Amino acid sequence: MTTKRRVGYSWCMNMVVPEIAQQVSASRQKVMDELSSRLIKALLTQTQLPLGAVASHAGLANPRALDRETQRLFKSTAGQVRAKHADTDALAKDPFVREAIGFELPVQGPYDLDWVFDYLAARALQGIETVKDRHYQRRVSPSGAPSVFVNVYARNRTLHTRIPLNCGPARSWLARVVRLFDLGVDSRVIDRALKKAAVLGASVAGAPGLRVPGAWDGFESAVRAVLGQQVSVARGTELANRMIEAYGGGDFPAPTQLVHQEIAELGMPGNRGRAISTLSQWVAQQARALLEGEDTEAFVEQIASIKGIGPWTQNYMRLRIVKNVDAFPHNDWVVLKQLQTTPAQALTLSASWRPWRAYALMHIWRMAGLERQQSQKNRL
Repeated sequence: MTTKRRVGYSWCMNMVVPEIAQQVSASRQKVMDELSSRLIKALLTQTQLPLGAVASHAGLANPRALDRETQRLFKSTAGQVRAKHADTDALAKDPFVREAIGFELPVQGPYDLDWVFDYLAARALQGIETVKDRHYQRRVSPSGAPSVFVNVYARNRTLHTRIPLNCGPARSWLARVVRLFDLGVDSRVIDRALKKAAVLGASVAGAPGLRVPGAWDGFESAVRAVLGQQVSVARGTELANRMIEAYGGGDFPAPTQLVHQEIAELGMPGNRGRAISTLSQWVAQQARALLEGEDTEAFVEQIASIKGIGPWTQNYMRLRIVKNVDAFPHNDWVVLKQLQTTPAQALTLSASWRPWRAYALMHIWRMAGLERQQSQKNRL
């Protein structure tokens, strides 16, 4: 008997075939290439930085490498790009542009701005993140340097960013923006696949371009995944804010600051506090590079042995830190309530949403939120 192969999917329940992995990788690389182009042009035309500093901010080794890149992108040397496009009079009058640069972010397909900003607002860390009127601001505190701010905001249905230049390479901050705002996928491909699902079709049609907000900082998000176990978003965020106040001095605590703390005293079960202490010790001793590197899936697999970090927490980390497009916490209580299923039934149902189950999850959470809003209105 001949079996018809379904291109782009695996019949296996727990893997995505190489075509999809390659497609996602190519999509993310396309965004980073476009971002590199916009970053280099902004550095050359919005600042008077020496070409060596421009190269460093763009993640390039030296001015010669910068020239090769501008020749590839713009058919001109870096100096020629600056001479042709820079407004030198404006640069001389406005010193602020030497401290930060701004430009429009590349987006593939529809993008639900309200969903992303609302999602981030509900989880904003006090004193670190501010989200208001489609404007996200993150305070960053490089070691030994004054705090600076990264901004991402909506303008005329497009996303823009403003990146500081006085706290490390601009490209490193942009990589975090790409992950946080999920810019590395083409939502048209995802929506076409998910709109065929009976459970999800109406939500996909009503809210095209839902994204999966990622993690600004891997360790921060790993800790918050544990804090969020079996509690509401509001409660999980409250616990994170208590942690900042108690141990971080206004910043999110570093792993070494949490290792020997009685974290449960913040208001959580003892095993959850111990899981965070163990996680912190493990990251401090051996996993920080792994957590911030390319193979973050290996990090999640290795910490699975820590007592208190179960399947839901692991899948939430895959969702936000690893950016696995197929991550799906099938035992999430909102999922079970919304679908009226058991965890096993939810896992079986989700098979038809592969390999985009992370985006299916966003639609399930969105539907649950709309129903809560309607229920609240009905009680008024």
